[in-house]
Amino acid sequence: MLVLGDSMNQEEIADVVDCVGVIGLDTIEYNISRFVQILRHLGVRVSLSETVDGMNALGLVDLLDKKQVKGVLKSCLVKNRKDAGLFDHAFNLFFVTPEVKASRRKKMMEEEAERNRQLDSAEQELKEVVEGNNLFEQMSLSDRHLETYSALPDKAKERIKDILEQMTANPINNPGELINRVLQSSLNYWRHYMMQNNVGQVELGPEIEASFTGDPELDEVIQEVAAQFYHNPGDQILHKDLAALNDSDIPKMISLINHLSAQLSRSISRRYTYSHRALTVDIRKTVRRNVKYGGIPIELCYRSKRRQRPRFLLICDVSGSMAPYARFVLQFIYGLNNSLGGIESFIFSENIERITDFFYQNRVFSRSMTEIINQSNQWGKSTDFYTSLKTFKDLYSKKLTPDTILFIVSDGRTVDSEAAAKLLRELKLKSSNIVWLNPLPEKDWSGKPQIRQFSSIVRMYQCNTIWHLEKIFNHHVLNKIK
Repeated sequence: MLVLGDSMNQEEIADVVDCVGVIGLDTIEYNISRFVQILRHLGVRVSLSETVDGMNALGLVDLLDKKQVKGVLKSCLVKNRKDAGLFDHAFNLFFVTPEVKASRRKKMMEEEAERNRQLDSAEQELKEVVEGNNLFEQMSLSDRHLETYSALPDKAKERIKDILEQMTANPINNPGELINRVLQSSLNYWRHYMMQNNVGQVELGPEIEASFTGDPELDEVIQEVAAQFYHNPGDQILHKDLAALNDSDIPKMISLINHLSAQLSRSISRRYTYSHRALTVDIRKTVRRNVKYGGIPIELCYRSKRRQRPRFLLICDVSGSMAPYARFVLQFIYGLNNSLGGIESFIFSENIERITDFFYQNRVFSRSMTEIINQSNQWGKSTDFYTSLKTFKDLYSKKLTPDTILFIVSDGRTVDSEAAAKLLRELKLKSSNIVWLNPLPEKDWSGKPQIRQFSSIVRMYQCNTIWHLEKIFNHHVLNKIK
């Protein structure tokens, strides 16, 4: 790899140039393209034209000055605050000497071996508890679940073992599925608790989403960037599970929500309106106005894009499994309503309730939120999506129009999912688009038939962090309504 140094003499430059000429692939262009590949796999959007712009810009600066190179590439490839943090970490890790690379690779191999040992040990411990009942094969525990179990304090491990032993001893229907759900829920809770309170002897892995390339050299950088970025206090909140947010995170979260709200309030539709500015010629009005001149276009009429605020409608699940996420979602809608107005909001669990009026009382969000929880008959109950949609269809379906974007926030866990899916398909025909935000990790969706049913009807996105929400609105929603 070509290494950018803070200072190099002429002989060193000549050696680098000679090496580039002999190797062929180890050129600036080659390494920049590989660096861009790392950014893309970390979730940073970098187009081909931006990559070319970055390479051209390097011809205008001193390649021996690492700060200049970094500044030029950052100005061409980075578009927001989150991407800037990822860029900084990736740049500092990618452009290093071969000695540093070798040391990093050795360290990561040792850490991976230790992690595999811990996962095997955790799997063996749990398997021994239910081994006599042939139930372990029915349990679908991910590496993240096993990683969480291995990081638990001894008392917590013993408590989980006791619960499993008691459940395996009871003559219940489908014990494997029930034990699997209880164990997963318990480990998910402990993961959030340990992340929030820094509990545990083993450091939990990063939560940032990143895909790997298959190239060991690039994947090493991607893995370390993900770990470092997650543990950066300034960026942690972007990728922190919303259920684990604490009070100190709220001001930062509100700031980011307001930023997203401002973006949506400036969105523009593709419809046009009459304008005196010479932008686009309005053919129809021009023809009509110039009839008196025998059809000769002497007086031109123009049109421009009409500023039209999109219509939004929210249906938010506030059942027991979704309650930790509900406050965040309602905070987002509260911020949107301040900028846009006219947002219809509903919450549901066993049935649906309209809460739009709580956002029109000119009070702080915390007070409105307190009243919603105190007056609601649905908060924290079990989920019946079918009954909720049926009530919505009977009482509020007229609020859906062809220019309405319907947001559904739910983990998809409900009774009578087939009937709910049928109603959802009917509502889709009455709206412009349905966007489903699901807090469950996307990698777990394939094992849940209910989610598969709903995701086959509407576009479903994983959304359990602020970064997810920003990504969804920037890359999917805004692009469709502008």
